[in-house]
Amino acid sequence: MCILTPQNNMDILIRCDGSAQLGLGHIIRCLALACELRDTHQMQIGFATMRSDVAETLITRENFPVFIKPDDFEEAQWIDSLLTNQSPKGLILDIRTELSACELLRWRNSGITVAVIDDPSDRRQASNLAFYPPVPQMTNADWSTFTGQAFIGWDYILLRKEFSHPRLRPKNPIPVLLVTMGGSDPGGLTILSLNALRQLDEEFRVKVVLGRAFMHNEELDHMLSELSDKYEFLKDVTDMPSLMARCDFAIAAFGGTAYELAAVNVPSILLGLTLDHARSAEALDNAGMAINMGYYQHILTENLATTIRSLLKSTHRQLRMSSACNTLDGLGAKRIARIIFERINFHV
Repeated sequence: MCILTPQNNMDILIRCDGSAQLGLGHIIRCLALACELRDTHQMQIGFATMRSDVAETLITRENFPVFIKPDDFEEAQWIDSLLTNQSPKGLILDIRTELSACELLRWRNSGITVAVIDDPSDRRQASNLAFYPPVPQMTNADWSTFTGQAFIGWDYILLRKEFSHPRLRPKNPIPVLLVTMGGSDPGGLTILSLNALRQLDEEFRVKVVLGRAFMHNEELDHMLSELSDKYEFLKDVTDMPSLMARCDFAIAAFGGTAYELAAVNVPSILLGLTLDHARSAEALDNAGMAINMGYYQHILTENLATTIRSLLKSTHRQLRMSSACNTLDGLGAKRIARIIFERINFHV
């Protein structure tokens, strides 16, 4: 954890959170943006997060300073102290806290460029810059008091640079399915998917990726003796794009992983951890890249099994979905970093 001193001046402060309970998607996508800002535009970046060992580890592994919120500080007070001590030119917010629009407007009026990432709250209208995937919540949102610039579309999805290269479809003699539910899988979607797969008699193999903060090891341990050798469990995968590209399709939690799959042309069956996630997944379904199963608590194991079987039997549909994924090129981090850099350095 960094100590607040005036000598630690930075260009941009990124405020985001991640943990086993919250998931790690916000941290991962902000790291993608931070790396692009640092490596391409030579900007000095710092992170501000709530206390979380796993989040701090991910951030420091990329050699960024991280500031942990003190227990006795309100959020606005804490960010104020960071802005005063570090004097950044920009503030990027990727949060789901109750921070008010008034605070954003105050910082914006002080000359700081304020950008929000995928923020569904009305707070977004107080920002200079707002970036979103083409989810229905934002394409239909009220922007009546917004005086900044909003960027909504497939071009503005934050992914790590290794997902910016489309991959060829695999030629597996036996279909290979990927199960991946993010860093922590708080809803137990891995277990739900395995129960669905166990109902299928078709020939296939399954690669199951368990995130570093996976929360259901005990329940999984009870299942292992009942699973055949067609299931392979993987942890600490170092080359996720290549693993994805070797699979015919995926069963995944909606979130950053869903966009990663599309970026490497892998069709997916998506499960929403929240009602909001389920609604956001409609964009991928409507574009033909994925099948949206909806909110996980409303998904019957039998229905998930039927959907998997249907896609497994239709290589034509898999190919059609894979082709639709070409819409997402994985270069969102480059675009967003350039927009932020230019706004900070050249805006009059």
